[in-house]
Amino acid sequence: MEEQRRVGSYRLGRPLPTVTHHSRVVLANHEDDEEGVPPRFVAKITDVTGKGAKGRVARCEHEARLLRAFNHPGIPSGHADGVERGACYLIMDYVQGVDLATLLGHHTDEPRGLAREVAVYILAQLADALYYAHGAEVADDAGNAQSLDVLHRDICPANVLVSSEGDVLLGDFGSSISSWLQPQFAGKQAGHVAYMAPERVTGTGEVSQRSDLFSVAVILWEMLQGRRCFRAEDDLKTVDAISLFDISHASRRVTGLSPKLSEILRKNLDRDPSRRYTGAYQMLQRLAQAPEAGKAEQSRLALADMVQAATRTPPGATAGG
Repeated sequence: MEEQRRVGSYRLGRPLPTVTHHSRVVLANHEDDEEGVPPRFVAKITDVTGKGAKGRVARCEHEARLLRAFNHPGIPSGHADGVERGACYLIMDYVQGVDLATLLGHHTDEPRGLAREVAVYILAQLADALYYAHGAEVADDAGNAQSLDVLHRDICPANVLVSSEGDVLLGDFGSSISSWLQPQFAGKQAGHVAYMAPERVTGTGEVSQRSDLFSVAVILWEMLQGRRCFRAEDDLKTVDAISLFDISHASRRVTGLSPKLSEILRKNLDRDPSRRYTGAYQMLQRLAQAPEAGKAEQSRLALADMVQAATRTPPGATAGG
C-alpha cells in the first residue's frame, strides 16, 4: 500500500498497531489544526486495488455511512471519508487509551482478568452501545423510521476501546452488515474467529443479534476468568472448540457470581441461539439487577487508572474503529 502523508483535508501522522492485511490506522489532524497539537482523529486507510477490491470499497463506504448515521457516546464518530490513490479512507474520533485486548494481556503470553465490578462496568457500556447499533433507524422517503438491521459481527477485545478517562467504546464496524450493504459484499467469515457464535462458524444457522450477544458473552467470560475462551492452534481447531463448547461443564463455569450475572453468561454462551437473550436490552436489564453493577463510578475510575498505567507501557494507544 502506498505511503500517504495526507488524505482529503487531513494530515497523517504516526501509525497505530492495528494493521491488517489490507488496512492500516494512523493518527491524523485536520489541515486547519496548528502544527504540533495533539491528534484528534485517526484515519483508517484500506487498500482497494487488486482482487476483491470492489467488496472492500463497498464495506469501507458502508462503515463510513454507518458512523455518519450513528450518534452515541459509546461509538466513535465518523468525520470524513473518500477514495484517493487506490485507497479508501475513513476519518474517525481518536480514542486516547488502549483496546481491551491490551488490558487482558492478549498481546502477551500472560493473559489476565479484571476485577468483577470493572468487568461488569465494561460489559454494561459495551451492551449499551450494541443496543443502540442494533436498533439504529433512519427516515425513509416518506419520513417514517426504518430499521437499519445492523449486526456488528466482529465484537472482540481488540475492537473494544477504553479511554484514559474510563470510557468504553465499540469500534470497527468494517465487518458489520445492515440494510445498506448489498449481501454479495457481506462476507460470511468476516470477523475474529475466536469470538464468532457457533451458528456462524458452522454455517448452520441464521446470523442475528443473538450472534453478537454470544461474542459479548465470550468477552465477559474472558474478563472474569483471566484466560482465553477459544484459543487453539489454528482456525479449524478454534471452530471445533466453539462448536463443542458447553458452558455447563465444570471447567467452563465461573463460580461465585450473582444469579443475574451467572444467567447472562449461561444463556448467551448457549450453542443454541434460540436460548440466548433476544437482544442487548435484555442483557442491560439483567445487568442493572446484578449486585456487581452497584459500583459503576468507582469501576470507571479504576478502569481509567488501568488504562493510564497501560499507556505508559507499550503497546499504547489504539484507534477509533
